Amino acid sequence: METIKLFDQELVVKNELCTTDLEKPKEGKAKLRLYVKLTDYCNAHCMFCANENSCDYGQIDLNKLEYVIRYLYSLDRLHGISITGGEPLTNPDLLFKLLDIIYQINPDMEVQISTNGYNILKLLEYPLVNNLESIHISRHHYEDETNYQIFKSCSVASADDIIALQEGLEDKKIININTIVMKDYISNLQEIKRMLDHVGELGVYKNGFVSLMKCNPYSEKQFINFNDIFNNLDQSFFKGHHFYSREYCECVDGIYLTRYNKLVEYYARMVKDCACPYTNQLVYTSDNRVTAGFGKKLIYRW
Repeated sequence: METIKLFDQELVVKNELCTTDLEKPKEGKAKLRLYVKLTDYCNAHCMFCANENSCDYGQIDLNKLEYVIRYLYSLDRLHGISITGGEPLTNPDLLFKLLDIIYQINPDMEVQISTNGYNILKLLEYPLVNNLESIHISRHHYEDETNYQIFKSCSVASADDIIALQEGLEDKKIININTIVMKDYISNLQEIKRMLDHVGELGVYKNGFVSLMKCNPYSEKQFINFNDIFNNLDQSFFKGHHFYSREYCECVDGIYLTRYNKLVEYYARMVKDCACPYTNQLVYTSDNRVTAGFGKKLIYRW
């Protein structure tokens, strides 16, 4: 561990890289990803939503946010930027202005967008869309109707929307489909394979599976340890790595051969302790504060 100072606040951060062997950690410079909550408004009403516990409902000020990004970038502490919400595509014009600011600071900045797919085809109107590191689209089932049921909304991305976005992108590896494993839905190896087959048919090359964070009673009831599934893969899977980040989280990756003979990269991740003992991310909230994680210690405000 290492103690660094940001905005005159001391933060304990991890100066180790994720490792396949907890007994042999590899040291590295402590860098943090900045999560920007562009808005707290969301078109969906997920039962497992962790954002409900940290809504600020402010009006983001891009000039203040630009100052924060430039400050972190100047210190070489910025690993990348993830734009989230709420649902960031409820305001695409604001999203595009933020992207312009980021790419003016560093044209090679690693930028991710996390979305449920609302207004997803609007992204094709942004001239630098292919500069994005990734577009993470939450899709928790291979059937549209079941996916709408999980989101409690019909305005999230359909399969056809994702296909249209993929066809419009030059970089075909930008889209990642993110799927939560839950007892009532994608809950076992057979369902994982159906989801991966579906993602292959969408023309997408990566599907991530995430264990629920136990942030409310629904999530606790639906929780599945991803190891119960991914420790028992069959011959359709080519296993990659099993990474650990101390006792906070772990993940696995590999390649899956679909029943249509397409290759889809998979990964799975689980946060084991919501009360992380160190700072592993920074959050810029919709009311213009900087916190040491979602709903965590305030380190800067205007």
